[in-house]
Amino acid sequence: MSRSVKLGAGLLLAGALAWGQTTLSLYFTVEEGDKLIGGLREENFRLFEDGQPVNFRLAEPESPALVTLLVEYSQGSLYYLTDIETALNAFVDAAPDGHWYSLATFSQELQIHVDFTRQKGEIRAAFGALGQPFWGEVNTFDALVEVLDKLEWLPGRKVVILIGSGLNTLSRHSLPEVQRKVEGAEVVIFGIGAGSLLRGQYEVYLSDSARMELTQAEAFLNMLARKTGGQSFFPRFQTAYRDIMRTVVLMLEQQYRIVYEPRFRRDGKFHRIRLEAFQEVEGKRRNFSVRVREGWRRQ
Repeated sequence: MSRSVKLGAGLLLAGALAWGQTTLSLYFTVEEGDKLIGGLREENFRLFEDGQPVNFRLAEPESPALVTLLVEYSQGSLYYLTDIETALNAFVDAAPDGHWYSLATFSQELQIHVDFTRQKGEIRAAFGALGQPFWGEVNTFDALVEVLDKLEWLPGRKVVILIGSGLNTLSRHSLPEVQRKVEGAEVVIFGIGAGSLLRGQYEVYLSDSARMELTQAEAFLNMLARKTGGQSFFPRFQTAYRDIMRTVVLMLEQQYRIVYEPRFRRDGKFHRIRLEAFQEVEGKRRNFSVRVREGWRRQ
C-alpha cells in the first residue's frame, strides 16, 4: 500500500471493489475476565446470523490497519483539553509502527489535519500546532458520519478512536441516523471519554438537564463501541489514559478476523449476529466472552 491512501478523498476503484464484495470481515476480541485470549482456531468458534448458523473461515487480520483519531477540539473542550491532549499523546506513544494513522478534529465542522501516514510523529506535531479553537459547537454526530463516509471507500481493517466528551450540540444528523450509519460501517470504534474527572468534581452542582446531557453523552460512546465491537472508556484520572491506550493497542493486536458470506442482502434491515468462542478441555466446554459487533445493517 502506498502513500496514496486518503481519508480526505474517496478512492473510486477501492469503493467499487468494496461495494462489489459479497463477504464481510468480522473483527472481534476474545476475553476471559480482564484477560485477552489468543491462539484459538476455527473450530473454537460458532457464528449465528438472525439465530441461524453461518459458515465462515478464520483469516489473518488485514494489515496494515487504517486507524483514524477523531478528536473533539472546540471552545467548550477547553475545560477538559488536558484530558484530550493526554489521551492523544498516550496513543501515539503506544501505537506500533507499520499501521496507517490519520488525525481529524471537529467542533462545528470536521477538519482533517493529517491524512493517512505511517509517521506517528506527524499526528503529535499536527495536534500540537493547532491554534485556539474558534467555534464553540461540538457537532460529534456530523463529524462521525463524515469520517465513516470517507472510510467507506477504503478497503482493509478500519478503526476509529473517538476522543471527546460524547456531547453533541447542533449536528444536522440525528442520533438514530448515526446509529444506522454505524450499524452498516465495517469499522471498529473505541470511545475515549474526556472530561470524566471534571464531571466527578462538579456533578453535584449541575442541573438535572446538564446531568442528563452527560449521561446521554456517555451512553452514545457506549453505543458506538457496542455496535462495532470496540470498547468505551471513562477515566477518572489523567494517569489512566496511558494504560487505556495501551489496552486499545493490545486489543487491536489481539483481534481475530472471521470472513463469511452473509445470508441477507442489502435490504436496509438490521441483522443480529452472535458469535460463540470456546475450548473443549477434558470433555468440558470452556466458554469465553466475545467483544463483537451486535450485527449489520446493509443499505
